[in-house]
Amino acid sequence: MSRRTHAPPPRRSQVRSFRPRVWLRSWLPPRKAGAEADASVRSRASGRVAWLGAAILLGYLALVGRASSLMLLPDPQLEAKARIQFEEAVEVHGRRGDIVDRNHTLLATTVNLYELHVDPWFLLRSPKKGSPHVEDPVSLLAEILSEELEISAENLTRRLRRPGRRDVRVATELTPAALTRIEDRVKATARKQDTRLRSVLFSNATPSRFYPGMSDAAPLLGLVGHNGMGRAGLERSLDDRLRGETYKYVLWRDRKGRRITPERIHAEEGNSVVLTLDRRIQNITERAMLSTVERTGAEAAYAVVMEVGTGEILAMVSLPSQNPNDGASISMDMFKNHAAMDAIEPGSVFKPFVAAAALEESLYTPSSPVDCEGGAWRVSNKTIHDDHPHGVVTLTEVIKYSSNIGSAKLAFKLGPDRTLAYLKDFGFSRTTGLNLPGETRGVMRSPDNIKPIELATTAYGHGVTATAVQLAGAVATLANDGVRMTPHLVRAIENRHGEIIEAFPPREDRRVVSVETANQTVRMMETVTEQGGTGTRARIDGYRVAGKTGTAWKHIDGAYSSTARIGSFVGIVPAEAPRLAIAVVVDTPTIGSSYGGIVAGPAFSEIGEHSLRVLGVSPDPELLEEDNDSVISEPEEAPQEILAATLAPEMTWTADGRLRIPDLTGLSLRDALSTVQGAGIALSIQGSGRVLHQSPTPGTALATGDRLELHLQ
Repeated sequence: MSRRTHAPPPRRSQVRSFRPRVWLRSWLPPRKAGAEADASVRSRASGRVAWLGAAILLGYLALVGRASSLMLLPDPQLEAKARIQFEEAVEVHGRRGDIVDRNHTLLATTVNLYELHVDPWFLLRSPKKGSPHVEDPVSLLAEILSEELEISAENLTRRLRRPGRRDVRVATELTPAALTRIEDRVKATARKQDTRLRSVLFSNATPSRFYPGMSDAAPLLGLVGHNGMGRAGLERSLDDRLRGETYKYVLWRDRKGRRITPERIHAEEGNSVVLTLDRRIQNITERAMLSTVERTGAEAAYAVVMEVGTGEILAMVSLPSQNPNDGASISMDMFKNHAAMDAIEPGSVFKPFVAAAALEESLYTPSSPVDCEGGAWRVSNKTIHDDHPHGVVTLTEVIKYSSNIGSAKLAFKLGPDRTLAYLKDFGFSRTTGLNLPGETRGVMRSPDNIKPIELATTAYGHGVTATAVQLAGAVATLANDGVRMTPHLVRAIENRHGEIIEAFPPREDRRVVSVETANQTVRMMETVTEQGGTGTRARIDGYRVAGKTGTAWKHIDGAYSSTARIGSFVGIVPAEAPRLAIAVVVDTPTIGSSYGGIVAGPAFSEIGEHSLRVLGVSPDPELLEEDNDSVISEPEEAPQEILAATLAPEMTWTADGRLRIPDLTGLSLRDALSTVQGAGIALSIQGSGRVLHQSPTPGTALATGDRLELHLQ
């Protein structure tokens, strides 16, 4: 067996170890003997020291240069960081101007509402010796605030006890009176029970829009958004006049983040707007329309009250509506201004304006006979009906009994050009100039392409649309001796000192009809509210009322509803010396009758009576006695019938208002008559069977009263 041998351990001199002195010697140059060696060492050491000093100097210069560049040269990144740490951009908004009525009664204003905060630290510190205190000041304060703010005391106590909290918000949108009441009660409690409550509350003021009338005129006035800009109504359309100036400035902070407040900057307040509204009449109209909605179950109801001689709107109501002070629960659907935005088919309220045009053109007088065809009249291939059939009646009775046939015959005698031109002069199919958001001008056909059946239906308010503002303006034109005044809502713009900087006086638009024609039309409209008329429920004891009822089928999603109707009444009061023109519209009544005289007439009566008393117009004692002795009954007016606006395409109007007769050869007598009947053309028929020949020839333009001969075989 071989013997294992081991290598001997290394010698001590063979073990390498780190020795500083040895290492340093290895770095230094080899020693030389004597003076030569010392000189060499000093030379090398001096060089290396010099290099080291140069390196230190360069580093120092680099630091100095960098520091200098930071201080002297612009650096966008550093500047941005500095702004975040030491600057704060602040906006100062001038107070929004007020909206007032014609008597400077506030309708919209800006008030300071407050947020209430609590600093729990003051409650949790030790009380001063000798001062009154309780064992649990947190619960004491929570109990007080829960009673005043109607919030949970338990939840508030839990929030106040959370460690490290220095700011607990307990309420928002407090009025100055509510804040003062809470502060006074807490201070009184601090004096009697615990002085630690003395400094526990603090508050922040926030400008907020306030509407003293609550929901009165809400869709008209509109509301203001959280950004301080108008969201709807006049607040939106007049935003540039109402909004105060905005200033932006920079607020500096010190190194501890504390604000260094500059000199206070004042932003100029917005201007105030003076409206033509009378808050008293507005409130009267609001109550009357609310009562109407409750009585009829209507989906919507709206009304406009206009001063006859000026065109100034004294009241504009649209229901449903909402209190704009409700804050978070606001629904923008409730701020739709139906009176200016809803273009409806007005129905029979259109008839007085067609009658006025016929009077102005000397085609009729109030006593002229009009043949109402026994309640049925063929126009082209359609039949027009009257709800209450009549034979020959006067023009006045056409208005009183609301004859569709009679009104259509007036339009045919006038022709399309004159009929539509007068209606446009009365303000239909034109913007009113009120500058309300979403206002519509309505729809009316052009005389260039209107068909005879369309002209007939337009004469009684079917196939044409208008707003309540337009209806009020048109009837005010008749009441104002035939002169149309431009409807307007704004009287003046005032600065914060109450000085008028811009005025908007009444402005005459145009003369539509003569004084005589206007007065005759108003007198005919008075018969509507007399015995036998369709609007007796619009009567006002002690005053003469002139007006017109209207009932129409509602147009929904491109088609006429078979159940929904719109009832309306437009009128003037007092008729002998007109002061007010009033338009009332009741949209889709669901309780009881839907006729305009029944659903809208009573609202007109209530609005007119109370408004006249506000204006100081006293009732006539003789009329009061007559009204007390009389018993009035009224016929019901049916909604305007829906006729499809179809006609043989060859049957067209010429530029001079005549009808171009189509080729009737080959047609049966019945079909030929349905094509031309109602155009006011005298027919001569010879033979039987089908049309063999016609004279004049096809394409000839005939005027009302011209003769057309048909030879049949």
